[in-house]
Amino acid sequence: MGANLKLLKPLVVAGLAFIPAAVLASHRVASPTTSSANDNVEVTATITLSEPDITQKVGADPGKGIALVEVRVSPKGDQDLRISADDFYLLSHDDGQRSQPFDPGQLAGRGALVVGPGQGQGGSTTAQRYGIPIGTGPDGRMSRMPGNSVGVGSTAGPGTLGTKADDKMAGNQTLLAALKAKQLPDKVTKDEVTGYLYFPLDGKHKLKNLAILYRGPAGHLDLEFEH
Repeated sequence: MGANLKLLKPLVVAGLAFIPAAVLASHRVASPTTSSANDNVEVTATITLSEPDITQKVGADPGKGIALVEVRVSPKGDQDLRISADDFYLLSHDDGQRSQPFDPGQLAGRGALVVGPGQGQGGSTTAQRYGIPIGTGPDGRMSRMPGNSVGVGSTAGPGTLGTKADDKMAGNQTLLAALKAKQLPDKVTKDEVTGYLYFPLDGKHKLKNLAILYRGPAGHLDLEFEH
């Protein structure tokens, strides 16, 4: 009996080699937590898309059109690493949206950006404090064109969201304090850092179509939520 089992093992292995790639691909799993690493850094990201769940985690409601991403950045080696929200993008594969996170003041400070139904050419979502990225400077940080902004591209149509600065808005100090307390800190460190990023996200998206891109001084990492 033992000899027969030994003969069967190579046959099983050989059989697996003939399983079509499409069948293996069907077993890919979408998870809200993903990670990636290189020789310099390891990044782990957990995304939350439900507004009630985001409100519970933040401690206040930031409103619609927001994706909450908790990131853990673990530097490797003995060198200090600059960690910043500017290092991260949220990418939607299905429609090409690519955005950087809002600063807490944009969501809850005086003159905060209001996220709502878009107008004109699709009501694209824009994070106004960021300029268009043009490369990494000598200090390892992303350089941007002054006075411009990174928009979240979307096609025209009903249900799209847009952002605009509301100069009459006095600000929500409770929300502002909650967002600041939990945001990813901007610092230079050798130690592991954890915090929240608040991304604009236009429309409904399946988890498998989303990814977090790290484009920081430690290199480039793509964190896909489907594995």
